[in-house]
Amino acid sequence: MTPSVKGPLVGVVLVALLAVGVIAMREATQNRPDVVVAGSSTVLTFSVEHRRYQRGEEAAALALWTTCSASVAGEVSLVPQPVAGGWQVRIAPALGEHGRKRLVGCLEDTTIDRVIGRVEAVASR
Repeated sequence: MTPSVKGPLVGVVLVALLAVGVIAMREATQNRPDVVVAGSSTVLTFSVEHRRYQRGEEAAALALWTTCSASVAGEVSLVPQPVAGGWQVRIAPALGEHGRKRLVGCLEDTTIDRVIGRVEAVASR
């Protein structure tokens, strides 16, 4: 292969690889809807750690839940209820795989000053 052909060929290969990478990223991060099952629900339990959050753990749990509950569709508990090991909320209809991943990701990755959430359990019926 001559040097004059090699340069454009390398360019074409790089553009093709870039296009494949962009398509793969788009597919991996796309927000997909879940199947809705009438009469179903999900109960999610999460814990909250806070460092001198001025209004205490209950306010920290409420702030985190208020922020993350908007990431899922359906009817959600407005206020987390205290349970052994943390706080519990209910979502109806039940979360599918994609909704669960979005909500868990939000609760564990959202940054609220001095508040960290951790999902303890997710049960769907």
